[in-house]
Amino acid sequence: MLWFLRDYPLAAVLLRAATLAFNSVLIGGIVFCAALVPRSLLSSVAIGGFFPHALRLLRIAALGLSAAQILFVALDSAMLMSTGGLHLADLVTANYFLAGVLVVFTTVAFLILSRSGLPERPRWLLFVIPLLSATIWTSHAASRLEDQASLMLLTGLHQLAAAVWIGGMPYLWLLASQGNVDVTGGEAISDEAVVRTVRSYSTAAVVSAVVLLGAGLAMATAYTESWSAVYGTAYGVVLTAKSIMLVGLLLLGASNFLLIRQGRLHLPPTLLQIGRFSEAEIGIGFTIILAAASLTAQPPAVDLVQNRLTPPEIAARMTPHWPRFHTPPVRALPAVDSMGQAIRLYALSPDDARSANNRIEQAWSEYNHHWAGIVVSIAGLLAILGRWDRARWARHWPLAFLALAIFLFLRADPEAWPLGPRGFWASFYNPEDLEHRLYILLIVSFVAFEWSVQTHRLQSRKASLVFPAVCALGGALLLTHNHSLGNVKEELLTEMSHTAIALCAVFAGWSRWLELRASGRGKRIAAWIWPACLMLIGMILLNYRES
Repeated sequence: MLWFLRDYPLAAVLLRAATLAFNSVLIGGIVFCAALVPRSLLSSVAIGGFFPHALRLLRIAALGLSAAQILFVALDSAMLMSTGGLHLADLVTANYFLAGVLVVFTTVAFLILSRSGLPERPRWLLFVIPLLSATIWTSHAASRLEDQASLMLLTGLHQLAAAVWIGGMPYLWLLASQGNVDVTGGEAISDEAVVRTVRSYSTAAVVSAVVLLGAGLAMATAYTESWSAVYGTAYGVVLTAKSIMLVGLLLLGASNFLLIRQGRLHLPPTLLQIGRFSEAEIGIGFTIILAAASLTAQPPAVDLVQNRLTPPEIAARMTPHWPRFHTPPVRALPAVDSMGQAIRLYALSPDDARSANNRIEQAWSEYNHHWAGIVVSIAGLLAILGRWDRARWARHWPLAFLALAIFLFLRADPEAWPLGPRGFWASFYNPEDLEHRLYILLIVSFVAFEWSVQTHRLQSRKASLVFPAVCALGGALLLTHNHSLGNVKEELLTEMSHTAIALCAVFAGWSRWLELRASGRGKRIAAWIWPACLMLIGMILLNYRES
């Protein structure tokens, strides 16, 4: 019960992210298959495997969207009934409830229709209308009192453009894969229909990117109205992170656009390269969707006129200071409340429950971050040195993260085992402790694989992808992480550091992925980006402070 009560914001963001992601894949797939793929491709004997794979992905997206909406509606309803004294009958007319019913009905109808095989594809586009309407219905635009109609229109255009571009990329990847390898086991093939489809998607993606940028800029202007709202509010921080990742996505998209416009799509290596860049595009694209979900969980910056950060406050926090390598004694920490007492405190005053952090706990947190900064900086430096034959010993750099995992397991949470009174299993009921445990598991998993890859003990290509996948996933999860410090400005300053680390981790993961999967100039550039990102993460951690 405590886990549910204290971690409702995180659960809501993750379910919202799942809803947006599955919705984008479903809408993007419908548009891709119904409007971009010629019928000759779907009936082609040579690459007839594309449509079964695409249809399977569409069904997975529909099922995932339906499940996410059911859980989201159940979570919101349970929270409102437990905290607001409402009954289920009072909630059935709420926007979120009606939108959830609409989505579930639409996805069920799509799943039933898709069982008949290849229907009249133009009719598939009709499903886009209710799916898009449900998203608009639960957006910030629907709750505005001013300019509601225009903001809802912009939101619809923004969501549709994101779905066609980002949600359609997995289907482009499927098509590129089918166009390079004959599913019957024969030689690599190419088909004119594949070339035509790739070109059609490229055009649709360019148009979608323009619409997405235009609508996004208009909404950002309406929801911020000033630069102080961009750098001085949580909404602005998440919006900035989303914009930075969008720039990276546009650069990858431009690389694919240039490959497509070179006119050599009939050559399998070109399709292969497009598929490789699409993998990184998909990863960064869906991380942007996660950031968008975090954005919807924040009130628009224009509504937050109090407690905005000022440039001097930001500069004072970001000014480098000597790291903290010692902690206060464990006995100086505040007593840990019992489970029952913590639940009662949260029920009476959630704000008081969140503000229990004090200077002693902040000192422990800074201590953990600063030691982590030392380890990550060393790992990034060794990763660069390991590229030279004279420093082959530096290729053992992943083992530095093993030391970090052990350190975090023993020292990250002084209130929990082995330092504090909270037992090992009881600590999993605390959301922050649980997140730290998950990060430790991620670190250990990538250390085991990446060290074996760097030292050539593992030759598997799949094993080499574990590190970039874990790195990118960790960065994406960090976008949802927050520290409750009982002070709006302090929380925002801390969130700025976390967001910067998350961005570096995302770019480190996907640049390493491209180094392993791409070829040519893109591979060489990516090879230098991820070690630099690791070192930058280390420097941010070394300057991390909570007061």
